[in-house]
Amino acid sequence: MVEDPMVKSADTSAYGLEVEMSLLLSSSAPAPWGAAVHEAARLLVDQEWERNSPASVDLGTLSLLLFARTHSGDRAPGDVPIAELREALYDPGDREPQIVDEIDRALTDTGQGYSSTALRDAPLLTIFNPLRSRYGGRLGASMLADDIEPPLPGPSLMRAAAARLARLFANSPAQDHEQATGPVVAPGPLIIECDRIQIVSRSSLRPLRCRQTDHVRAVHVDGPEVIQECDKGHTSTDWQLDVARVRMAVARATGAHPAAQGRHQFQELLVASPDLPRHSDPRQANAFLSEPPYPIVGRDDIYEQIERLSGNQS
Repeated sequence: MVEDPMVKSADTSAYGLEVEMSLLLSSSAPAPWGAAVHEAARLLVDQEWERNSPASVDLGTLSLLLFARTHSGDRAPGDVPIAELREALYDPGDREPQIVDEIDRALTDTGQGYSSTALRDAPLLTIFNPLRSRYGGRLGASMLADDIEPPLPGPSLMRAAAARLARLFANSPAQDHEQATGPVVAPGPLIIECDRIQIVSRSSLRPLRCRQTDHVRAVHVDGPEVIQECDKGHTSTDWQLDVARVRMAVARATGAHPAAQGRHQFQELLVASPDLPRHSDPRQANAFLSEPPYPIVGRDDIYEQIERLSGNQS
């Protein structure tokens, strides 16, 4: 295992500011992006970073806005006045904020926008798309049947974030933000090499396989991206393989800080599926892996059998 400065931290909170920053900080993003994320984190350091908190959406929105205003290099994110941010975020109309178009142009100018020839989206576009989407994942269900009307667009996550940020900067003095300090998180890949990686839900365990059905032996996490690699070298993504939940799985297995980078080797890694909360321990949440609340009379070996059968699936 490669040591990392943050590995020795005892804090393994699933919703801390450092974790949210690690989900944004891609090593392949343009150089100004890291400074934008750190400045946004500094300005939002006093917000509540808890389960179901909208602060992570606010962090992504503010990071993208700061990047859009400073990617040309004429000034640093820390040089953008609070008054300028407040004016950019405030929009009295019942409509999507104007910063959506501004951010879209900035991503296009820096090679982070949409490309019809790219095999996958650029890191910043991966962050931007769910924030600006006006459908919130509701399009998928309507595409499964001809008799379901496509949903009408609703307000995006970025619209609500812009309103919250505008209120925050309007209600607190600029000097309060000037005196704030935020954490430092280094961008870089988290690489997991493992004999067996399983996605665990409440009622199932699924060994990860590539699209050619070969066993996945490595997972590469970098900012918002998570790529799996099988033992034959095929790389792909899996809709159930969530970046934050991979980080939490590694933190549970090593005692590392969830935001840490580095390389780790395991015999087995259990990753919570998206239907489980991010902080869930798969061994406690899964019906087959958790300890029974009451003893099973006469069948003391049943959980050993289940473990053995689960292992044989790989």
